[in-house]
Amino acid sequence: MRIIRSPQSRPCPLILFCFLLTFLTVTETAYSQNRELSERGKAADTNKDGLIQRSEAGGPLEANFDDMDCDKNGGLDGAEIRGFFTGTGCPEKTVSKPNNKNKKKKTASSGNRRPPPAVKLATVVSEIAGETYKVAGRVIALQSGSLSTRVSGTIKRISVEVGDRVTEGYIIAKLRDGRIRADRKKALALLKRQQVALKNAVRELNRIKRLRKSAAYSRARFEELEGQVAERRSQVSEVSAALERIEIDVRDTVIKAPFSGVITQKHVEKGTHVNTGSPIVTLINDNKVEIEVDVPSFRISSISSATVANLLLDNGNKVPIQVRSIIPREDLRTRTRPIRLRPTTNEGVKYLADNQAVLVELPLTGSQPIVMVPKDAVIKRANGNVAFVVKGENASMRSVRVGRGVGSNFEVLEGLKPGENVVIRGNERLGAGGQVRVVQ
Repeated sequence: MRIIRSPQSRPCPLILFCFLLTFLTVTETAYSQNRELSERGKAADTNKDGLIQRSEAGGPLEANFDDMDCDKNGGLDGAEIRGFFTGTGCPEKTVSKPNNKNKKKKTASSGNRRPPPAVKLATVVSEIAGETYKVAGRVIALQSGSLSTRVSGTIKRISVEVGDRVTEGYIIAKLRDGRIRADRKKALALLKRQQVALKNAVRELNRIKRLRKSAAYSRARFEELEGQVAERRSQVSEVSAALERIEIDVRDTVIKAPFSGVITQKHVEKGTHVNTGSPIVTLINDNKVEIEVDVPSFRISSISSATVANLLLDNGNKVPIQVRSIIPREDLRTRTRPIRLRPTTNEGVKYLADNQAVLVELPLTGSQPIVMVPKDAVIKRANGNVAFVVKGENASMRSVRVGRGVGSNFEVLEGLKPGENVVIRGNERLGAGGQVRVVQ
């Protein structure tokens, strides 16, 4: 008798092998897709081998190539790149290949979680910002003007030429004074006559006073003499005042320098007749000058009388100048206000000329220190700016509010304190923070 077995109870090694082969193929395909580079990575893969070689890496890939290359094969695949930037670490891959002999599954696991990311730190500082800006200005001589005559006459002598440097009190010119001196002699003679008449009137008045108790006393005569004495005294005062004015005219025929300076213009020559108020020479004191600049109105708040700026000379030197006054007058067309500055030293000022155009370097901020952080430490996020503060070996994310830029730094308005360490390199892959490895 023959026993027939059903197909279900019959073992089929071929079916089991097919199932195992299909499973391995699907697993390998999924892993291959996971290893596939992104579109950006494919663009960097110049040799099209599916890996980013060291020579093809750039930016963060180049800086962290050794940490990202988990299998140390000299190339980065998609899984390694994603694992590094997402923080999941090196990918685990299962490789199972059929064996021609026993067709057993072999499992290989490679890689551990990546080490803490390497970062570079900088310190938040509080200091006075050294940022400046430049504005054009002009030199203004504090003592300058034309020397004029106070009396009319003819120039007898002029003792200066253009470019001569004179000191205060130096005689620049002299007018002929013969007519004025003659008037003085006449006034002196008139004064003496009036003084004699006053003396006689006083003597007669005194004589009448002595007769007050006698019959020869006349009240009318006494009052008349009192009026004559008063009149004589006023005449003496009038002539004295005229004589004093003539004396002033005599002194005014000599024209002296009211201050030290340089003769920049000569208006008359010897023998020229001049009237009262006619200019003789123009004199400028080039040792007492100020600088006037027009500063934008929105910059005025950062300037005070203690603000020190720099005057930039043509030879490259800088002369310190200090704000003396902020003129409360605004130009509606340019929205600027004039500021007067005075040199704090005489060095370099001797080469300045009245109305000379100059360049002034003004501080952009006030004299108070401000908190500053490097610009590389600030990362822009959708919900605002953040920075990573490192304490020990851990980095924590912190929201910050920054102001204007000061060179390579930002002014910190809120969120950071002086002395704190912040990440300036490697912060783009920190996520929400975590353990870090500080490098120099």
